Amino acid sequence: MTRIRVPGAKARRAYTLLEILLVLALIALLMGAAVPLVSGFSREQKLRDVVRELLIMAKTARTDAATTGHPSEVIFGKKAFALRRSGEKEPSLTSPLPSGMSYTLRAFGAEKPLKPDGQRWVFQPSGLCEPITVRVADGEAWMEVRFDPLTAGIAEESFYAP
Repeated sequence: MTRIRVPGAKARRAYTLLEILLVLALIALLMGAAVPLVSGFSREQKLRDVVRELLIMAKTARTDAATTGHPSEVIFGKKAFALRRSGEKEPSLTSPLPSGMSYTLRAFGAEKPLKPDGQRWVFQPSGLCEPITVRVADGEAWMEVRFDPLTAGIAEESFYAP
């Protein structure tokens, strides 16, 4: 089939099917590369959420101990950690771990981490607490934070996500 050209008329340009398929393949490749990045980010966010809950409890316990003049404590259970304020027999605030997650504790100077089983992290009225390192794990991914004994804030953190 031959084209008939009209003098003075412009030829219309269009993309070929090959060019369109090439662009679609590039888009699919970029989307495929982005999926692992997004899944790693969501895993990191889950770990950070647990650490944030523990940080809030630590800051609350420290503030409560300083304002009441009596020690407060964070209790580390197998699948949760809890805040017990001074004068309370039972914890007033509990934060369970999401399913599939675990954590370990390492006290200052300890060589090996411990699995949580009712250990107490005591906050004195002076505002001091024992320096402690907590590692929260979700499968192979983990986040480790070391708490400062003066501020009960995070002094150091490290993270790994495969």
